[in-house]
Amino acid sequence: MSQTVMIEALGQGIDARTQALDNVFRWMEPQGLDDKRVLVLLGDIPVPLDLVERTVRTLSGAARIDLATRSLAGYDEAYRSALTSLLGERGDVIEIISGEYESLTVPTRSYGRQLHKMETPERRYIKQVFVSRCLAEADLFVVVRGLELNRFSGVHGIFATVLDCLATKTRTEVLSYAAYGLMGEALLDVWSAIMGVFVFGVLDGERACEETYGRTVETGVILAGIDPEELDGYALIASGGRVSCSPFSSSASARIGRGRRGRTADVASNIPLDELRARVPDGFWQRPPVRSAFGAPSVFRFCRRPDNFDTLVCPMGAIEEGQDGIPFVRRAACVACGWCLKEYAEVSAYRR
Repeated sequence: MSQTVMIEALGQGIDARTQALDNVFRWMEPQGLDDKRVLVLLGDIPVPLDLVERTVRTLSGAARIDLATRSLAGYDEAYRSALTSLLGERGDVIEIISGEYESLTVPTRSYGRQLHKMETPERRYIKQVFVSRCLAEADLFVVVRGLELNRFSGVHGIFATVLDCLATKTRTEVLSYAAYGLMGEALLDVWSAIMGVFVFGVLDGERACEETYGRTVETGVILAGIDPEELDGYALIASGGRVSCSPFSSSASARIGRGRRGRTADVASNIPLDELRARVPDGFWQRPPVRSAFGAPSVFRFCRRPDNFDTLVCPMGAIEEGQDGIPFVRRAACVACGWCLKEYAEVSAYRR
């Protein structure tokens, strides 16, 4: 298989999705699963159950299969029961934020880089990382989630999913490099500490979701890939965004030492890329209009101070300490990326 990414646009008919999933999983065919412990990382928003079933079936040769997501709050009882029945005795359904984290040492790199006049004498930006134990102990891992668009990272793809598996301390440390354009490099340090090998990822874009405001759009595509950089890049194209807008783009480029996106030989697709991008309507990324007396846009607000609060959770530095102890968000710096909403239950969007 010379291609690293497959983009399958759903056709017409009742069984169009079934045929698309058949093509996607027939194209991947992972090898070397014997006696391996595989972790399947899911998103906070449940994907259609047929996608999870196909994934578990494809990984059936592994010794153990676990399903993990950052939070199970969005999974109803029926869906959780279906996941448990699907796994049987082969594995567990894991909620990452309720589990334990393991401290891993970041190895020094075999090369040195200097960006924005910031030098790394030890050839690493982060020395110690705290990773979810289920990911730290896995031999292999895959990512299966919906195509979710994020106003800051561009798309909640492979790299952002791994970011969800980090403890708050490590996650804020990675996000703190956003102001210097080095977030991708810091996340690369996290990847180098994880011993598990990425096998493949599937992003279900039949209906793409915008994370901050919860809007959806019909894109009618399923993206799959064995290269995290390429898969995230084409997911950005499918979301109507620009590949260069992702702060994670430099991480994989440095990891594999090349950037190939845009070469038709590297992607198997039944839809032209221009048509793929055009499926997201103009203005979808913009803030939705607010109908109020003064026409003021929505802003984010803390109702109280969260436990383990850290201002570095915001990659744009928009969160500051309040005089009354309750953090506040500076509207001028906020880009409505939604990271604070995902991290703290005490944050909500409201209209003035």
